[in-house]
Amino acid sequence: MKTFDNAQVGGVLDVASAADAIRGAYLEMAAGSAAVQPRARIGLDDVKFSAMSAILGSHRIAASKLYTTIDGRFRFYIALFSLDDGELIALLEGDTITGFRTAATTQIAASCLARDDSRTLGLFGSGIQARAHAMAFGNRPSLREVRIHSHDDVSAQRLAEDLAHEFGLTAILVDAPLAAASDIVILATRACAPVIRGEWLREGAFVASIGATRPDQREMDDSTLQRASRIVVDWTGQTPRETGDLLLPSQTWLSPSTLIDLSCVIASDERRPATATDIVIYKAVGIALQDAAVAHLAYSRLTAS
Repeated sequence: MKTFDNAQVGGVLDVASAADAIRGAYLEMAAGSAAVQPRARIGLDDVKFSAMSAILGSHRIAASKLYTTIDGRFRFYIALFSLDDGELIALLEGDTITGFRTAATTQIAASCLARDDSRTLGLFGSGIQARAHAMAFGNRPSLREVRIHSHDDVSAQRLAEDLAHEFGLTAILVDAPLAAASDIVILATRACAPVIRGEWLREGAFVASIGATRPDQREMDDSTLQRASRIVVDWTGQTPRETGDLLLPSQTWLSPSTLIDLSCVIASDERRPATATDIVIYKAVGIALQDAAVAHLAYSRLTAS
C-alpha cells in the first residue's frame, strides 16, 4: 500500500483535470457503471466520524472517504481498493482532494447551467472553499468582475487582491444584495440562516450553494428556491437528506421528486441558452463519487513514474 500526503496530492492536481475526471464519473453513474454510498455519521458530544464510499467500474477501484470533525475542524483520508484482488492500494490525505473536487464539480454544473456570457460572479464567503471556487472560476472567459461578500474583511480583501493579480479581474468587497445581483452566485458559507433573498437575484442567474451541508444549516431563503425554474443537486440519493436548504422549507411546494440529479444534466450535455431569463439553482453537499474520481486521478499521476 502506498501513502500520499496533501502536499504530494496537490502537486499533481489542477481544477480542469479534476473536472474532467468527475465528469467522467458522473457519466459512469448515469450509465450504471458506478455506484455510490451515502454519507454515514456517528458521534459523541464533542467529536464526529463520517464515512462515504463509491465504486468506479471503468477504473476497477472502490474508494472510501473517512474523516473526523473535532471542534469544527475536519481531517480527511481516502482509501483506494483494487476491485481485481481486493487489495488496499493507497491511502491519501483528503483535504486537498476535497477542495479540488467541490470547486471542480461546481464548475461542471456551471458549464451546463450558467449562461456562457456571464460577466459577474457574486461570492458569499472568503474561506477555503470560497477561495477554491473563486480560483476555479477566475479564468472563465466571459468573467469580468467578482463581488465578494464576507464577514471576514481581511481574508476577503486578500482574496480580491489575489484575483486581480492572477486573473486581471475587477474584484471588490460589496454588501449582500449587490453580490446576489450577479450572473453567477456562489454561496460558500456555514450559515444557519439564509444569506440571500430571492428578490436580490437577477434574471438568468445561476446560483450554486455548496456551504450549507448539515440539516441545521441554510444559505437560501424560501423565495430564492421558489424563483428557481429548476433545482439541480449533486446526487438525489444523498443531498435532499443532508442540507437545511432542502429540509427546512415547507415540503408542500418543495419535494425531493422535483429535484434533478446532476448526472442527468451532464449525460444530456445540457447548455444554458444566452437568452435564458429563468433562475437555476445547483445545491451540493459533496458525494463520494467526486472524491473517488479525484483520488484516482491523483493516485494515477503519483504512480505514473
